[in-house]
Amino acid sequence: MRFYNILFSLFLLVLAACHRDSVPDSLIGEEKMIPLLIDIHLADGYLSVGPQVPDSLSYRANGLYAAIFKKYQVDSGKFKKSFQYYSVHLEQMNNIYKAVSDRLKAKQDSITKRNAAEEVKLSKKRTDSLAKISKIDSAKKDAVKRVQKLKPKK
Repeated sequence: MRFYNILFSLFLLVLAACHRDSVPDSLIGEEKMIPLLIDIHLADGYLSVGPQVPDSLSYRANGLYAAIFKKYQVDSGKFKKSFQYYSVHLEQMNNIYKAVSDRLKAKQDSITKRNAAEEVKLSKKRTDSLAKISKIDSAKKDAVKRVQKLKPKK
């Protein structure tokens, strides 16, 4: 009996050693996984700034994730399997998240630049409107002075 236990253990060891980590058939490629993860992280950020009511948060999250999966023609099961595969293959996951991080930083930079440009426009508009007001005020003062000059003195 002991011989069979040892033989069975060796068989399992050989079977485990020969097991190759095969790529799943439904694996989402890195080029598609990157924008998918970007959208998922943007959705997570959107959900984190809203009201944190559990029922409505779950409802909104499910709707957002479903829309993202539909956009990339992926279902949640395929995403989960792909994410698990990349989680085991850390070098690929590192490459994916480096690209995700770079693209999110680029988006943040463009938003920051756009907001700064809008702030400059708004500041210029305020300055222009203040200059207009001062011109109007000086025109009113001039008009008052002219009227006072025209009035006969008593």
